[in-house]
Parts: sequence; C-alpha cells; structure tokens
Amino acid sequence: MSYYLAELETLKSRGKLRIPYRNRNILLVMIEDSVYAIQDKCPHMGASLYPGKIEGEVIYCKDHNLGISIKTGKIVNEKQAESLRLDEYSRYVKSFPITVSNGKVYLET
Repeated sequence: MSYYLAELETLKSRGKLRIPYRNRNILLVMIEDSVYAIQDKCPHMGASLYPGKIEGEVIYCKDHNLGISIKTGKIVNEKQAESLRLDEYSRYVKSFPITVSNGKVYLET
C-alpha cells in the first residue's frame, strides 16, 4: 500500500520536508536525486531533526549535534552515542521505504 507524502518538485526546491504521518512526523530528504525518509525525532531527547544541518548524507540534531544517517537512520558516531548514554536500541531512528512515481513521493507500507 502506498501513502502519498509530497510532490517531488516541492521536495527538490526545499531539500527537506516534515510530513505528518500516523501521529508522528517523517523527515523527507532528497540527496543526489534520491529520496529518503526517516522518523523526525532525535533518539537522544526527542527533538525534531527537521531544523538540523545536513552535510552529505548526515543530518545533525540542532540540540546536541548528534549525527544521523539520512539513508539508514543510524547514528554515525558511536563515541558520541556512548557519551550521550544511548542504549543499543536508541542508536537509530526508523527509516521508511519510499517510491517516486509520476512526480509524486510515496511511503510504502
């Protein structure tokens, strides 16, 4: 089943979008013509990742600069995860499968 998220042109022009989905927000990001979606919630203290800075394929949480891979949802610096006292279940955010069809972005459920 597919769930419509956004127009591809809107995502291209903005670079990232925060989309509400089932009582949570999804962060939709375009990197080099590919679209990725992860949960818009830092695993450390729950801050939104949307205002974070993107470098390459990593988004950095604005609160503690925790780097998270946009492609996989995994924290990119294990030492930082340890210093923030994140347990093994808190070292990633959920990623979502995405398809693009006819200029529209869909979440696959």
